[in-house]
Amino acid sequence: MKLKLNKFTTIGKIGSCVLAMVCLLQVSAFAQNASAKPAQMNNEIFWMLVLMGMVLMIAVLVLISTLSALFVVRKLYMQELEKKGIKTMTLWDQLMDSLNRITPLEQEKNILLDHNYDGIKELDNHLPPWWVYLFYGTIAFAVIYLFTYHIVGIVPTPQQEYQAAVETASMEIAEYKKLMSANIDETNVTFLKDDKNALATGAKSFEANCAACHGKNLEGGTGPNLTDEYWLHGGDVKDVFKTIKYGIPAKGMIAWEKKLKPDEIQNISSFILTKQGSKPANAKEPQGEKYVSKEKNDNSQKEG
Repeated sequence: MKLKLNKFTTIGKIGSCVLAMVCLLQVSAFAQNASAKPAQMNNEIFWMLVLMGMVLMIAVLVLISTLSALFVVRKLYMQELEKKGIKTMTLWDQLMDSLNRITPLEQEKNILLDHNYDGIKELDNHLPPWWVYLFYGTIAFAVIYLFTYHIVGIVPTPQQEYQAAVETASMEIAEYKKLMSANIDETNVTFLKDDKNALATGAKSFEANCAACHGKNLEGGTGPNLTDEYWLHGGDVKDVFKTIKYGIPAKGMIAWEKKLKPDEIQNISSFILTKQGSKPANAKEPQGEKYVSKEKNDNSQKEG
């Protein structure tokens, strides 16, 4: 008995030592991560987590030791019962017996069938209870799933979750665009040459506000021609945006910043720049200095 007691105690000690080493390794790895990223964690939080890890480790060790001791006590009790002639079964044996219910060897003749092939005989065994319970569990799960998702609708289906996520993302994008459109100025304006919706909106705004002076096709009129390479105040998108926003009062062009939103001015600027080189009929003579974009300048240098 003493030998068996020592054996189970040794197993408990080995398990405790292994778990302790695993916990210490985890704490060490966590400490390395914390030291590698000091900006994300201060010392107080780090040591608090280390303390929590040590407390958890001690609690697990105590639990293992307790279970080991209880296991030894139960084993001793069962051995005493066996000495008195009382047949006992371990908890594991009882669990396996209830889940499998295997017919004992001495009773197999009662379930023996007539099939015989090369001395191999067939038994009429029933399905093991664990398999039957699992099958019934799948049926119960299917009924609960159908009732929850498709009949009552307590939980949204994956398609409904996806649609809700798309709607939420669309609202967030709209809010983001609304916020960003109010923050556009001559320092961060973008040439939206590939945004068809923005260019179409810019064309409408140009026709409504700018065509009277610059012509419907940007050929020029009271104002200069906007389709050639010559500009009075710069031909970059930032220059065009700034000119529209603040105007040129000395030359009769009003400032549009109080009448047009920043994103509208960006759309008009982008639309104007897409009309470069369109050569409309009755185009006004060039004015100002020739403007060469950085992209064209880089290409010409490469060709040279």
